[in-house]
Amino acid sequence: MTSAIEQSGPSSHGVVDSADGTPIAWSRTGAGPDLVMVHCVGVSRMTTPQPTLPDALAAHFTVWTYDRRGTGESGNSRRYDVQREVEDLTAVIDLAGGPATVYGFSSGATLALIAAEAGAPIERLALLEPPLLDEPDPDHHFRSEGERRLAQGPEVLHQWFQTEVVGVPEEVLAELGPPSEANLKDAPSLLHELTFLPGTPARRFASVAQPTLIVASSATAPEMYEYANGLEEAMPHAQVEILPGEWHGVDDTTLTRSISRFAGAAR
Repeated sequence: MTSAIEQSGPSSHGVVDSADGTPIAWSRTGAGPDLVMVHCVGVSRMTTPQPTLPDALAAHFTVWTYDRRGTGESGNSRRYDVQREVEDLTAVIDLAGGPATVYGFSSGATLALIAAEAGAPIERLALLEPPLLDEPDPDHHFRSEGERRLAQGPEVLHQWFQTEVVGVPEEVLAELGPPSEANLKDAPSLLHELTFLPGTPARRFASVAQPTLIVASSATAPEMYEYANGLEEAMPHAQVEILPGEWHGVDDTTLTRSISRFAGAAR
């Protein structure tokens, strides 16, 4: 595993090779206990819907962000396997020097759970609204439908994923506006979630013993509370916190305060 590091003031960035040789681009900022962020579906460090959260968390943590494979400046593999994403996260944690707190948002939170289940060196988990899809998809019908949409164009896949898979309310879609060129470039990575999300009932993660904070917004979709409560019941050291927020989101200050208190890094 190799890493190219560029230093620039208090932050740095570089590329680390994952176990299969795929280059994973990362950034680091702040000081304190290590915290690695796992972004939601189809976004990079530059296009994440939480662009200012790393700086907010950096007042309490050394914050590591990275482009998941198939997005931003990271590479990809011809055949997707979620275990490669577990290895990508592990490679970033290894840069931090060992077990770290992992924060995940949305499907990135579900990915963090999968990584913990697989034995990644995670000290604790802070999760914002992880979606759980109970039913498995052994024949990959879900992904096949995504591939069909992608063949019609990345904008078709993006629209279908947002409306039919995620169920983004129309008023939220209007606020988001059309996808950027960067979002469309990364659209094929939406197929990754269509591969690993099916078959993720809360009971699957009963073996995840790390202390886990599961956050949900007071104004989110009702199913998010079901997912959060299910995980709290299934996992031995999980707790749910409902915070003031909006649909599928909590502001940086409120979220940072909660995570810092949970991780013992409040200043």
